[in-house]
Amino acid sequence: MSHREMTTRRDANNGRFGVRRIVGLGLLFGSLLLTACAVSPQAQPRSIAVQATEQETLKATLSMLAERGFVIRHGDGDLGQIDAVLASRSGYEMHAKVTSGGERPPGLVLQNGNTYLTLSGRRGGHPLEAVELDPLFIDVQNRLGLLP
Repeated sequence: MSHREMTTRRDANNGRFGVRRIVGLGLLFGSLLLTACAVSPQAQPRSIAVQATEQETLKATLSMLAERGFVIRHGDGDLGQIDAVLASRSGYEMHAKVTSGGERPPGLVLQNGNTYLTLSGRRGGHPLEAVELDPLFIDVQNRLGLLP
């Protein structure tokens, strides 16, 4: 094989290797982008503890959500859970959980009893911040007669 043929073959192999590397990196980058888009941040729960029964707290939470225009998609008194969506805004969803005693729930910010109300929600696929959940907690506490 002549020197010219060897140089041409080597250049062709380097060209193919370069194209393969570029295509491989492009596929890897594309899959990473798709993975990043598919994984949305988790809604961060926020909790308070109140001096009321589980049933009273669940009823106050249910009426607060309903009066604010939420449609209750699922409510289970035995499990103490409510899942709701806001009728007027697409993509606005809430999850409420009421428990009593036992383990402290995540995001506990107020300890004033043994019944825990935990709220989390999403708007447009993004978790609701504490400042968006706090008015809901205040409303429930007012309904329970726990605020002056």
